[in-house]
Amino acid sequence: MESLDKVFFYGFLNKVLGDKVDVNLSDESKELIKSYARIIRLNKGEFLQIEGDVSRYWGYVSEGLVRIYYLQHDKEITEQLSHEGDGFLDYDSFFSQSPSRRFIQMLEPTTLYLFPRLECEDLCNKNPEIRRYFRLLTEVVLLLKKKRIQQTIFKSAKERYQILLEEKPNLVLRVPSIYVASYLGITPETLSRIRSTVK
Repeated sequence: MESLDKVFFYGFLNKVLGDKVDVNLSDESKELIKSYARIIRLNKGEFLQIEGDVSRYWGYVSEGLVRIYYLQHDKEITEQLSHEGDGFLDYDSFFSQSPSRRFIQMLEPTTLYLFPRLECEDLCNKNPEIRRYFRLLTEVVLLLKKKRIQQTIFKSAKERYQILLEEKPNLVLRVPSIYVASYLGITPETLSRIRSTVK
């Protein structure tokens, strides 16, 4: 396995939880997590996971672009778009260890950090600091999922696009419009009209 840069990886462990979260991981705990991390590179169009697989990793995008989607009446529904600095997780399959409905596909040549579920569980059982870290990580994932659901329910299509533009302007430029529209829950035609009114 390719080695991970220590300084970069330590920074990642803090960033993935957000700047406001006090991680309090010792260097020993950070090194333990680092020793279990796997780094892989996938080409544009390749899949980390397809429908029917059981999710065995939570991941972090070091470089590139990831799309998570599922099929509904043979139509692709984009659920998550992740670029550099973003984590991603097929939450339902990861925790239930049941076959997934989701595909995880690379939209660009992508480098990922992957953290295997079984190894993470082993670390949590052995190390209280790491157990707290992964508990906080789970809370972050759940809060992000809740935020996305609330935006879908309470925000207009234009408001959802503006939020995406403010939070991830680079993402909007890199992702094909059809996937952006699907992520926002609108048609490509509606997205085009919204873009014409947003400066």
